[in-house]
Amino acid sequence: MSDLAPLVYLVYGIPNSGRREVIFDLIEGGIPQSEQVLYFRPADEADSTHDEQIEALENVSVVEWSLKDSKVAHGKITAAPDKIIFLAPGLSDPADCAEAIKAWTDHNRCRIARIITVVHCHLLSVQEKAKSWFDACIHFSDVVLLNRREEAGNKWVKDFETAYKKMCNPARFIMVKKGRVTNPAEVLDPEARRVSLYFDELIPIEDDEFEDEHQPDDIKPDMYIERLESGQRAKPIPEIGKLLS
Repeated sequence: MSDLAPLVYLVYGIPNSGRREVIFDLIEGGIPQSEQVLYFRPADEADSTHDEQIEALENVSVVEWSLKDSKVAHGKITAAPDKIIFLAPGLSDPADCAEAIKAWTDHNRCRIARIITVVHCHLLSVQEKAKSWFDACIHFSDVVLLNRREEAGNKWVKDFETAYKKMCNPARFIMVKKGRVTNPAEVLDPEARRVSLYFDELIPIEDDEFEDEHQPDDIKPDMYIERLESGQRAKPIPEIGKLLS
């Protein structure tokens, strides 16, 4: 794929975790005004004051989108963007969203730059059952932005990051302070740092020594994306709405 293809970013996170505030910061502080940005805003979420801030940026165009049957549905696009930012619906299934964004990106000849998860640290510190949903988001992510940290406490935040590091997760864990990161350009750098290989172009190994049921790990289906013959996910992700209720 051409290096000139528009770069696509996907931002995961639950409602009220500061996702829009972070997106505004990343655009304002990390993308030159000479570059056009297309912001895909979830159609089924309430408006936010930070949406107004994003829309007020001169180099940003906004289109509403929704996730239907693991596919992207959106309004008319009139911009020719350099960068595209999808805000995942806050209560969506991370695997469904990943599948939809990959299909849309491939169809429109764009290039996945980075997947970003915004973690609501305080909520997760008191709702541990929600961690399985965040585990799935972070599995796909290059960058994990730790937000709403104050009430969670420094020890919890440190232990949270350390647990992933012990599992050799290569993602960058970055603190958010008052809706901002220290270096937005670092967050947007398209270098892949994710566990999942789902968004990468893999070259199958053609070698008779591998039986069909013993293929190398790098060409096996992603554990969250893989489906059974029934059509159900092999590793279903709990519904975050139910986990938070």
